[in-house]
Amino acid sequence: MNHPSRALALSLILAAPVAANPQGVSAAAPRTHLGAKPAQTFVGEAHTPGKLEIKLVHGMDARLVADRLVAPDARMEAVENLLQSFGAKRSRLWQQDDESLVAYRLEAEARSQKPLHDLTQFFLVELPEDRSVAEACDALNALPGVELAYPVGTGGDPIWTAPIAGMPPAAGGGTPDFENLQGYRRGAPLGIDADYGNTFSGGWGQMVTIADCETGWTDDHEDISHAAEGMYVGFPATFYPWNHGTAVVGELVGERNGEGVLGMCHAAGIRLSTHRGNPANFAAAIQSGVSAVGVGDAVVIEIQCSGGPPGPYPCEYVPSVYAVVETATAAGINVFAAAGNGDVNLDAAAYDGRFDRSVRDSGAVMVGASNGSSLNKASFSNYGSRVDLQGWGTTVTTAGYGDLQGGPEVVEYTDTFAGTSSATPIVTGAGMILASIYESAYDVTLDPLDLRAALTATGTPQGSGGPIGPRPNLRAAIPFLNLPRIDLEGPLTIGSDYSVVHHGEPGDLQLIIFSPRTPDTPHFHSIFGNLFLDRPITRVLTSVLDATGQATYTATIPNDPALVGMTLGYFQGYQRFQTMTGVGTFTNFVTITVQ
Repeated sequence: MNHPSRALALSLILAAPVAANPQGVSAAAPRTHLGAKPAQTFVGEAHTPGKLEIKLVHGMDARLVADRLVAPDARMEAVENLLQSFGAKRSRLWQQDDESLVAYRLEAEARSQKPLHDLTQFFLVELPEDRSVAEACDALNALPGVELAYPVGTGGDPIWTAPIAGMPPAAGGGTPDFENLQGYRRGAPLGIDADYGNTFSGGWGQMVTIADCETGWTDDHEDISHAAEGMYVGFPATFYPWNHGTAVVGELVGERNGEGVLGMCHAAGIRLSTHRGNPANFAAAIQSGVSAVGVGDAVVIEIQCSGGPPGPYPCEYVPSVYAVVETATAAGINVFAAAGNGDVNLDAAAYDGRFDRSVRDSGAVMVGASNGSSLNKASFSNYGSRVDLQGWGTTVTTAGYGDLQGGPEVVEYTDTFAGTSSATPIVTGAGMILASIYESAYDVTLDPLDLRAALTATGTPQGSGGPIGPRPNLRAAIPFLNLPRIDLEGPLTIGSDYSVVHHGEPGDLQLIIFSPRTPDTPHFHSIFGNLFLDRPITRVLTSVLDATGQATYTATIPNDPALVGMTLGYFQGYQRFQTMTGVGTFTNFVTITVQ
């Protein structure tokens, strides 16, 4: 943790800070619980016929060579002989080579000081039609070299309803501006207050990249093509056009052009990782998304899984998915995952403690769904102590589907996107706005556990229903992390005094500056971030933040009735750090509109 002024607040929430140790951790250290070997494997209709995954014990160092598993371990012979007797086809789960996956794990272990599962020891097994998946799993689980063998479940995009087609755009008129329908952008308790977050340097998501993991996208849709078109990673693209991914990405990066929707972190980068509709690819698609981003970035898991326990449920129930997610967060990558639409209690015994934080915690932010703008749990949303945060689960306005505006796929919009599908990008948007502001200010990334803690500690509490967590509130989360900011105090009425108050670290140099206008696009400074004011700019206060970390500029609005309704101008702060990581930053900006 790099920011000394927030260490105490976060230490009250996190059991222990993330440490860095280039020596890594012991290979013999116990890894997290992936699931107990069952006495008898259950295979039902919610499993994929003929397929299972195996995880070999840590340290086996098995590799796939000429369609055979080989390892410098005596236990490997029994595993390989059994697979040969089944007539099984063995394959790796991943698109990345073994050497890269090992190096990635070791770096994550050194960063987090957390022992992690070796991803190279997961394999996909495909059986001939006359072989029983249940019997194969039981036989493999009886071997000492197998940590766990389990059937491959099914699943897909966690959407709740499918909208119907609406009217196409008026001929020659272009797409209207639908931002007024995006209540999830507004201030608490209605939304996450993306409008406020977007006023900060970095608050458009300029510092981050988001990988969306699901089925498909209409990547050349008019509102997301600027960020998404052609940005496929991992498996080759498929399923074009596809509304679900289009709607998710529209919530995140809908273009800032006065048409369609406005994405919450609309300047973020986007990567697209498809599982091609194949449940056997779920873990691999997520790992491909992880490999396409870096420390401080995000992966969104827009997939729910089924098979065995009551479902659908979050995909980290699956051992290979859990291992991928745990390694990603240990490596400093934020993961946001849909909790699923089964109306199931994830604390139930049927889940074998896989959603019990006292047993294991992947570090991901798990997202439940509220009943639209209400803070109450949506009837379909999964719930439980593992669900961290919630977003709108109905009536979400975004790109795709066509019930709000129809026509060709590239101009379609909806105002009925739903499920934990719509909720997860709302929470992701809040998290990535906050992460981007933090990185812009301090030139370091916010650890995933710190980001999750800040969002949950400051969110708007949920209403009724099973636990789905609070709704993010950026206006509360930003001061929680002591990010530099300015606030307006006092009435903006004629003849009244108002104050602009700069909050930051005591002893730092600060400026409060004024301009009568803002530019269409902020001026970017390579060191200090985004200046939202346009020339002419006036320095109205230059000082050092006092012992309370504040500086105040006070002005009077003239007693002139003609000013009512007029915007007199904009203030923004600047802070040069004296004692903290980073050099300094521009703060948010505030608008002086006479009431």
